Amino acid sequence: MITVTACAVCGSTKLSPFSREAPGPDYLHSAQVRCRACGLFISQPRADVAEMDAYYRSRYYETHWADAEPLWQLNLRMHARHTLPALDALDGAWLPKPGSRVLEVGCGYGSMLTTMSKRGYRVIGSELSAKAAAFCRSKELDVVISRVPPVRPGSFDVVIARHVIEHVSDPREFVQTLVAATRPGGVIYVETENNWISQYVWDSIRARALGRPRPFRSSRDHTYVFAARHLERLLREAGCSDVHTMSFGEPPDRESLHWRLYKGLFRTIDRAMGGGELLAAAGRLPLRESAS
Repeated sequence: MITVTACAVCGSTKLSPFSREAPGPDYLHSAQVRCRACGLFISQPRADVAEMDAYYRSRYYETHWADAEPLWQLNLRMHARHTLPALDALDGAWLPKPGSRVLEVGCGYGSMLTTMSKRGYRVIGSELSAKAAAFCRSKELDVVISRVPPVRPGSFDVVIARHVIEHVSDPREFVQTLVAATRPGGVIYVETENNWISQYVWDSIRARALGRPRPFRSSRDHTYVFAARHLERLLREAGCSDVHTMSFGEPPDRESLHWRLYKGLFRTIDRAMGGGELLAAAGRLPLRESAS
């Protein structure tokens, strides 16, 4: 484990203790700090690269997401209902025509690759988990076991990373890697969770009223929890000339009545405030200037 001394986005050393949970064998982290300068939530201490690689190669899917086929089917429906509308709203005018090349980094069981393939794109994915990669290949998807496939710089028209940036050790380096794989004029799409939603505000207030530590803000295999401004900054610093961000909700297909009422209240509050539990950011690289 590594003791974090500076914010991975803004570089500030002003980090305040934020939340703590009991350590568990199935998670990487148990406590968080918050950057007082930019508001980023950071696991403290955080797993190092070797620990992360070992976890995601052989434990993450096996422990938390073992049922590949039902999850793949569920995510196909969720992409149609939520992900594609978000993608189109953010960068529909930027997206290249079908037939263009799409890379998804951290593709999991491949539902987004399948979705983009059905739209007519030529897709390839990378994934650390051998279990997840094998499932993708059973769906006739081209997936390599790697953080990022060894590709020539500027090879892809669209590069997608959904729910990956919160798991990495260095988000700035990660975004730079996505940008490096994208051609001039191409698009990078990043999706993650929103760092501040009404349900968490309530859970935090309730815990403190009961004399308990704040609950961990996120799943405890996440290293960071971002706001839209963090994603925009990282994309612009990596070279994107245009960046759009949005927040949206993703209600599941089925919930018990209790959860539908409880979580539905918070989703209504978030919608009224123009937010949701998820963040999406799209960046476009500038076209190369033609030689005079």
